[in-house]
Amino acid sequence: MAAWLPRLLLALFAVINLGRGAVHAFAADGGAHSIAGLDLSGDALTIISLFASIGLMQASLGRFELWAVLRRPELVLPLLALQTLQTGLGVIHLWLYRPLPVVVPGAGFNLALLGLLAIGWGLILTRKGRNP
Repeated sequence: MAAWLPRLLLALFAVINLGRGAVHAFAADGGAHSIAGLDLSGDALTIISLFASIGLMQASLGRFELWAVLRRPELVLPLLALQTLQTGLGVIHLWLYRPLPVVVPGAGFNLALLGLLAIGWGLILTRKGRNP
C-alpha cells in the first residue's frame, strides 16, 4: 500500500482532533450550548469541565497523531486503528448507548467519519493484500 493514504487519513484526523479539542477545551461553554445546543441550566460548570477534559484529550491525541505522521510513520497504522476504535465507540455512544437529549452535530459528524475510516481501511487492506 502506498504510504500516503494511511498518513493522509491520520493527518486529517489529527487536524480534526486538534480543532474540536481546542473548541471543547477553550470555548467559553466548550461548545456544549453554542454548538451542540445542550441545556446548561442544570449544572453548567460540571458540563463545561467535562467538555474541557474531553477537548484536552482530543487535542493531545491530535498532536500525537500529527507527530506520528511527520516523524514516526511506523505508528500511523496503530494510531489509525485507535482512532477507528474511538470513533466507533463515539458513534455507539451518541446514537445507541447514551444518546444526548438533543441531536448534536457530533453525532452525524462522527458517523460520517466512521464511514470515511471504513472506506480508508478497505483501501488500505485491499492494497496490502496485493503487495506481499
